[in-house]
Amino acid sequence: MIISVPKECKHGETRVAAIPETVRKFAAAGTEVRIEKGAGEAAGYADAAYQEAGAVLCDSVAAVYKNADVILKINAPEPAEIPLIPKGAVVLANFQALAEKERLSEFARAGITCFALDLMPRISRAQSMDILSSQSNLAGYAAVIRAVNELDKAVPLMMTAAGTIPPAKVLVLGAGVAGLQAIATAKRLGAQVFASDVRPQVKEQVESLGGKFVEVETDESFETEGGYAKETSEAYKKRQAAAVAEQLAKTDIAITTALIPGKKAPVLITREMLKTMPAGAVVIDMAAASGGNVEGSEEGKSLVVDGVKVIGDSNLAASLPFSASALFARNVYNFLAPMISREGGIAFDFEDELVKGTCAVKDGEVLK
Repeated sequence: MIISVPKECKHGETRVAAIPETVRKFAAAGTEVRIEKGAGEAAGYADAAYQEAGAVLCDSVAAVYKNADVILKINAPEPAEIPLIPKGAVVLANFQALAEKERLSEFARAGITCFALDLMPRISRAQSMDILSSQSNLAGYAAVIRAVNELDKAVPLMMTAAGTIPPAKVLVLGAGVAGLQAIATAKRLGAQVFASDVRPQVKEQVESLGGKFVEVETDESFETEGGYAKETSEAYKKRQAAAVAEQLAKTDIAITTALIPGKKAPVLITREMLKTMPAGAVVIDMAAASGGNVEGSEEGKSLVVDGVKVIGDSNLAASLPFSASALFARNVYNFLAPMISREGGIAFDFEDELVKGTCAVKDGEVLK
């Protein structure tokens, strides 16, 4: 069996789907691993390290795809890559399957089997394979670090002979994996941290990390069976907007992380709310690529709106490519390893809930 790892071609993507550590494990299991030259360079993994781990280096994407049985990628292959992928090959990646359903039909027509790792079921057995959690964790950390670097004031309380500098106030909207890590990071840096989420049951988690929960009273439930947030009612949106607006007026850094799987991100911060924030405040919109939690934010851009810096970045994990690649690669290995035979072949058990839950395209059909 041949496992192939091409260089990511999506603009701004620095991660790689396999690292020397996982290549060594795949090779020890009897598989041939091919790596496109330079695939790990942006993440700090040299070609020589892959060779030493047992990989075969390929000069081009066409060469790395030739006769491939399994292809590992961070993001779904781009349209130009699809003709290079052998019919019957298996691709594992973040396909953003719920939001990009139309793209899946291209892989179905090409006879490619796709495992959308972004659909990994949220069960205990899958925790070591969950790419969304591993990457969101790093993204939440990176969001705070970037915001702090953009802020024009100190973050922790400082008592000096020249006077006292009060701690910066941070507001995190959305207390999922990314949000919780953002709360923890901001708290470690000495900020006063506040957080809001449509799921009142996360209050305990927020407070355990040292944050203060911005409560919005409701009898409604906005959590899916898988633990994700879902769309709220109009009545709740109005109450939430009022609570957020009140807190934003006192906020130096706001981090927005709210996503609804398969839908446009909810707008949580309007242009009018931005006007009330202190001059020099920084907002990081981690949902910018899905429509944005901040009115007017744009993916990949830093804008100044009424004196507030608004940064749209939905791929913050890529700013920590060494660590992000390591976690992603281990997620992939943990998913594939149980299916590899002693002879180096692979067999997917489509009755297994993890396989069934992530398989998005099979036998020419889109399954999700």
